[in-house]
Amino acid sequence: MSIAAFFKKSITVAKVYGIPVRIDYRWFAVVALSVWLISSNLQGNLQLGNVQLPPLDPAAAWLLGFITTAGLFLSVFGHELSHALMARAEGIEIEEIVLHPFGGLARMRSAPENPRAEFRIAVAGPAASFLFAILAFGGAKIADSGGYLATAVVFFLIAGGNLLLAVFNLFPGYPLDGGRVLRAILWRRSGNMAEATRLSGICGILIGGTLILFGVYIMIAPNWRPSQPYFMGAWSILVGLFLLDTAAKLVKSAQGAGVVTVGDAMSPPIAIAPELTITQLIDDFLPLHRQTSFPVALNHQLHGILTLEDLKSLPRERWRLTQARDVMRPIAPRFFVEPSTTLDYARELMKRNGVGSLAVINNNGKLVGFLQSGKLRPRATRKKKKAS
Repeated sequence: MSIAAFFKKSITVAKVYGIPVRIDYRWFAVVALSVWLISSNLQGNLQLGNVQLPPLDPAAAWLLGFITTAGLFLSVFGHELSHALMARAEGIEIEEIVLHPFGGLARMRSAPENPRAEFRIAVAGPAASFLFAILAFGGAKIADSGGYLATAVVFFLIAGGNLLLAVFNLFPGYPLDGGRVLRAILWRRSGNMAEATRLSGICGILIGGTLILFGVYIMIAPNWRPSQPYFMGAWSILVGLFLLDTAAKLVKSAQGAGVVTVGDAMSPPIAIAPELTITQLIDDFLPLHRQTSFPVALNHQLHGILTLEDLKSLPRERWRLTQARDVMRPIAPRFFVEPSTTLDYARELMKRNGVGSLAVINNNGKLVGFLQSGKLRPRATRKKKKAS
């Protein structure tokens, strides 16, 4: 069984902004372990910087351990919720948020359509974690100034956990957020999402391997030992294996089938002018171009999408006086994509946008292509058929 198969059993615990929140069963074991570790430290002579915290009695230590753990995992949820809300702002539907033993995952129903969206979604999580860390550090400072040392420790641990989460996630390797940022940058520069995905996956493999070696070192190094060497070492190895497995699958996928983009599948745009009457469209234009929808454009500037389905409600006697601009669907994000958008995302968008087609706009805002759901044949596929 692969590492990824480790996260299959989960339960739904809530809905936030309409997004189901699920928890992997194994997550509860991590929670219990976290509570135990924190309470054990609080019952000893815990020192944070120059502050020496007196040992707490077991009941108080376990209570604070539970509160701290709850704060840390709520922070992980907030991190993933930030990803989800940013994705939703980019027009991407969120299937669910899953909390698993190694963190969390905001599962999107489709991939970001362009590098800008990928970048914004990726940085939203670490940005939220940095904000949580600042707020918790502020809470620790206030509690310490009031003499509430135990409360200060709780805030300090939550702040440190969020800071660690933000920094670690910014490591430039997929599937970490930093790897997605790297993919967005490479995708933007090269225009090739498949190559950007492959390179970010390779970086993820290197980071995963480094974590595994670091974990082994922690467990066997004679001159440097943290307070829980075997736990920290084993955890580093497990996280490294997870990253290594996920990144290796990503690289294999990118090297194998590759990622087909809209630019590979689009057809030349057959656009109609905004002032074209419906009579002219039906009598003169449609017999030459058998399509169910058309981009409405002037000088390569997209104005909207006109569908034959929308003309059914228009009385025939009004065709002569009605222009394309009067019945077209005005330009909106759900009606156009860039050439670098993945074809899988374009298919999904065409299912949801109500017209079954998409205009293709380049970086200069010019109409360069058109997609229809029933007429998608990537160029690579056509070349193979011709060669055979």
